[in-house]
Formats: sequence, structure tokens, C-alpha cells
Amino acid sequence: MYEARMTDLLITGTLDRIPVEWVNHLDKLTDEELAKVPFGLIMSSWPADLQAFVSRAMELGVARFLEPPAKPVVGRASFPPTLRRGLTPKKCMELEWVTALVADVCNGAQCGKVLDVGAGVGHLARILHHRFGLTVLGVDSDASHLSKAQELLRHSGCTGNVHHYTLQVDDSEATVEKVRTLLADCPDPVSCTCGEEHKFSEHLIANDQYVLVSLHACGQLSPRLVRLFHSLPEVKALICIGCCYHKATTLNGYFPLSDELASLGDQWLNTSARYQGLRLACQELRHSWEPGREPQHLLYRAMLEMACQMYGLPWRKSRRHMARQSQLSSWLAYRDHIMHDVDCST
Repeated sequence: MYEARMTDLLITGTLDRIPVEWVNHLDKLTDEELAKVPFGLIMSSWPADLQAFVSRAMELGVARFLEPPAKPVVGRASFPPTLRRGLTPKKCMELEWVTALVADVCNGAQCGKVLDVGAGVGHLARILHHRFGLTVLGVDSDASHLSKAQELLRHSGCTGNVHHYTLQVDDSEATVEKVRTLLADCPDPVSCTCGEEHKFSEHLIANDQYVLVSLHACGQLSPRLVRLFHSLPEVKALICIGCCYHKATTLNGYFPLSDELASLGDQWLNTSARYQGLRLACQELRHSWEPGREPQHLLYRAMLEMACQMYGLPWRKSRRHMARQSQLSSWLAYRDHIMHDVDCST
């Protein structure tokens, strides 16, 4: 199944390859029982090969679903309305947890400064400074984000210790030198009242040691950050929360980073399976099997892709999120909404 994109499941006939006997047994499960399969539910009535498949999948997933050894020293906390501007509830919750994690790592690494790569419009940077008084350098490759980040920073009430820059992070030595210069030229910290609840000591803020952070490091950015981390002694820790592989143009030289695994070539995993398998591994959680959590839009998009291929329709998405929840109530509602995005000639 990991050899096909989720939206191509119907085109490639992937679902037809699932053994009929497996389907018959899985179809008898209640929604609650089905949700427990990724957590290791195995029915004694299942055929031996299905039992072995689920057991092996659980074994391979153990490393990914380990419980953290301890909760962060700094707990999750909400932040004021001025910092919630433009954020969805989901994004707010994510930032509450991530900022606590970053502060915990900064404590352990004895760093009072953060380099945020892929900073976007600066949500993470502003909240890190507001809660903990950390100095944050935000870097993003999209120049259009710079003015928006600075505008939001002005509205936050404190602008002295958060700095935004436009920089394309690639694998070149020139990038390493640019980042090294950026860190060395960091403006001196400005006295402010931010971070009174969990204020980092002044000597940590004043030193030139950093924690490198990236929230949703898309495509090839994640392996690039690992290499950047190894190239900069002043960076003492790396927190890289991966995103997806939609923007990955190639995996050669990026995955796997292990020389031993790379030497196996297609004996380990062929290129097609490797790409789609990575996307599934980083995006799908066990909780997505819970009743009501399975996104209908995957099925609808797959049906749309099949229709486009069957009838030669040259449709392309005009934006990232094509439909809201209200437009996913049925296939007809989704189809009618999508038709507004289709050129009249089509």
C-alpha cells in the first residue's frame, strides 16, 4: 500500500490487492475494535497471515510510538490573545506543547538562544520569547513572510529580542557560513519583562550557544538541518519536527542518511516505496483509526483523481486546502464545490 499516493489508491487498484479473506474478517469488526488494530488487537479467528502482518507492523512501529521518558520540566500553558492572532485552535495547542519542549531542551543544553529555521511568520519565535524570554532568530526562505512576521511582532508588544531573516537553507558550505555569521552577529539582548514565569538566566541569554529548532521541516529540510547541526559547534541541540515529503524533489543523498542502509540500495526498499512509505510514516498516527477520525476527503480526492484520469480532465488544485469540513458532508457536496474550481472549458 505504501507504493501509491493516498489520492491514487483507486487509480492504482491498491485496495484490490488486499486479500479478500482479510477484508471479510476486518469488515466484521466494530468501529471501536478497528481503532484498536494499530495498537495490537489481533483476533484469534483471523487467518495466520493477517495475524502475522499486524504483529510485524506493531513490532516495526515500536520505536515510533515510544512514550517520552519524562514530561517537560516546563508545563504546557496557553498564551494571550495578542499572540493567538491568525492561529487555529489546533495550531495553538501544538505551539503550547512545542514551546514547552524547546524550553526544556534549552534548560538541559544551557542555551538561552534559539535558531528557528522555517520560521514562517514567526508564531513559534514570538511565543518562545513571550513565555521564556529567549532570544530567537527566525529564518525562512520565503521573503514574503518577512514583512508579515515583523508586523505580527510589533503587535505582540515586544520586538527587541526576536529577529527575522530571509535565507535559503541548502546543503552548501556557503549556507553554513551564512548561518554561522548570522549567529555571531546576533544583536545584544534587550531588557524586557517577557518570560517572567520561566525566565532564563542572563548569562544563558548572553552566551553564543543555540538550540536549533524547526517545526514542520518540509521535504529535504529535515536532513539538511541534521547536517547543519553537525557543522556548527555553537549549536548545542537540535529539535526537528518533520512535516511531509510533498516538496522533496529527490531522496538521493537525503534518505537514508545512514551509509550502511544507503549501501543496500533497492535491496532495502525501492525508490518508489521509499518515498511513499516515508510520507505515511511521518503523517499517519494510530489515533487516525478512531471512529469519526478517518478523513473522508481522502476518498473523495481519490475518486476525483480517478475521474480526471478516466476522462482526461486537466484539473489542478488552485490552492492547498480545497474544501472545508462543511463541504465534505457527502460526495455530491464535495463534487459541486470542486466544480467551482474547474475551468469552464473542462
